[in-house]
Amino acid sequence: MTGSARMKVGIVGAGRMGRLHASTLAALDEPPALLFHDVDRGAAERLAGSPGTGPGGAGRARHTLDEVLAGADAVVVATPAAGRREVLSAVCGAGLPVFCEKPLAAGVQEARELAADLAGARLHVGFQRRCDPEYRRLREEIASGRLGRILLVRCTAFDREPPAGAYELTSGDIFADCLVHDMDAVHWLTGQPTVAVQADGATLLGGGGGYDVATAVLTLADGARAVLSASRLDPEGYDHRVEVLGTRGSLAVGLGERTPLRRVGPAGGAAAVGPGPQAPYQDFTDRFAEAYRQEMRAFLRMVTHGEPSPCTVQDALLAQEVAAAAGRSARTGTRTAPGDGLLPAAAVSASGASAAGASASEGSAARVSGRSR
Repeated sequence: MTGSARMKVGIVGAGRMGRLHASTLAALDEPPALLFHDVDRGAAERLAGSPGTGPGGAGRARHTLDEVLAGADAVVVATPAAGRREVLSAVCGAGLPVFCEKPLAAGVQEARELAADLAGARLHVGFQRRCDPEYRRLREEIASGRLGRILLVRCTAFDREPPAGAYELTSGDIFADCLVHDMDAVHWLTGQPTVAVQADGATLLGGGGGYDVATAVLTLADGARAVLSASRLDPEGYDHRVEVLGTRGSLAVGLGERTPLRRVGPAGGAAAVGPGPQAPYQDFTDRFAEAYRQEMRAFLRMVTHGEPSPCTVQDALLAQEVAAAAGRSARTGTRTAPGDGLLPAAAVSASGASAAGASASEGSAARVSGRSR
């Protein structure tokens, strides 16, 4: 790609996230030309012809992945996780920068192998919280020391309605699909890896798709705790909040005029239920619309200017390891460590250090401290 040529970005995968990233790229001030490929050829052709991919549907469908690789300067991989490894290997093997939706692969072992294979590749993994302006400001406040030592992080992740059955069957459980974003955000915000997890879940809404309500308590390497809660249903709207408590102060993200909360407050010496917001967030694409725009801008800067990836392979692998540990904990009722081991409850001290997890956490801490800012 020359300095004057229009960048060409391949979109591999024409499902929900492929459509989102295509429309986001097409709406940028200097949009790249888009090339589309999907194993469902008709889906790629429909997306290429959609007005959302540029004026008059400016995208172009390609019949094979090789055609995309031959014509693209960079690639967005938004295929289902089960087939992602082969696509990523092909894209990185062609020497192209790549944006990959999370997770890296369908399972942790495959993700580990893929992370080893892709060492040195120019890869940005899609944990969009890292590009959200509010999250970034929260991180700046934590890094400045104005909140003091971080004691507790609390994350709330409530969907407005359960996902469609087909998506739920391919996306993983509520820890791997939903709370993994919060796990990554906790690591990124605090600079501390998770060394132990205690999680629980329940299926209360029916449908047979796994847990639809879940909680997880993360023990961080410095002893701080993170408490994560998720629900597949919140009739008030899409509710996502983060609260951070430190020794000098506290700060929250996600409390605003569109936060889908109704409050009980004082009313003439009694208490009354107040109204909810006029226009609550409907889903994650609504709440994180600006984050997705900034995410694609960051990816293009990585491609054109060589800027560091906002989320590396090792960052993504750590979050996936913690999500898998949470799933094991919920199934077994046992405190677990990222990796393959189980921790007895007594193995984690009040300070957060654990004999079973110490050596593993040292490697995790190096990954966290070495990530791009």
